[in-house]
Amino acid sequence: MGVIEAVKKGFGIATKSLSLVAVLIIFNLIWNLASIPLARQGGIQAPGAAPIPQITAAALLFSIVFIVVSIFVQGGALGLVKDYIKEGKMKLANFPSYGFKYYLRLLGLGLIIILIIGIIALIAALIIAATAPLNNTVVTVIASIIAIIIGAAGLYYVLLLIMSPYSLVCDETGVIGSMKKSIGIVRKAVGRVLLLLVLLILISLGIGFVIGFLTGLVTVAMPAGAGQVVIGIVNSIFNGYLGIVMMAAFMVFYLALTGKEKAAA
Repeated sequence: MGVIEAVKKGFGIATKSLSLVAVLIIFNLIWNLASIPLARQGGIQAPGAAPIPQITAAALLFSIVFIVVSIFVQGGALGLVKDYIKEGKMKLANFPSYGFKYYLRLLGLGLIIILIIGIIALIAALIIAATAPLNNTVVTVIASIIAIIIGAAGLYYVLLLIMSPYSLVCDETGVIGSMKKSIGIVRKAVGRVLLLLVLLILISLGIGFVIGFLTGLVTVAMPAGAGQVVIGIVNSIFNGYLGIVMMAAFMVFYLALTGKEKAAA
């Protein structure tokens, strides 16, 4: 399967799965609208003033709750998209069961990836910090190059893990098993996987720019509060639909790569 075909199928699946898209839109809308009061409270602080503890705590709690719920939503969406791709249909009633079924594995996968990124960033930062006091230009340049190489290697490794959620759901593997499967598959087609990722990002940026520009024209004359609500609604629709497009595109591409791998074996 080609990259363009995967993108087309992603849009096709999202368009035919509007009930699932609606779930993501509602989820995004709830959190977008709920975040408006926090944004307003943070915005009324004087420049340079210390953060208000109550606002900081509320924002932190809000972020944690959002992450906890979003993993459940991701699991439900992945399960339904898998059903549609493999069976040509999906039952929205299965959304909660899929959300619970894949929750702990998706959470574990996310934590491991975050840990990997954190370790790589820490190593790169320590190299820079350790050589900076030497005030030696040559050493600083070498350290910077090493840090960049480490960062690039880290990005490559994270790219190799990009198919892990799809392996976890489509193949019913564990966290480590899904990571190994993703590394093995992506390594054989890293160029096409990267092209798919870049293409989807460019499509999202392009559509987002147009929608953002039009939304800005509509809300420019509105009161600030009303404008924020409109922007929140538009963003929810955009992210809900494009979220399923990207999920479906990557899943059909993953299944195609897996099928070719099995056929070759």
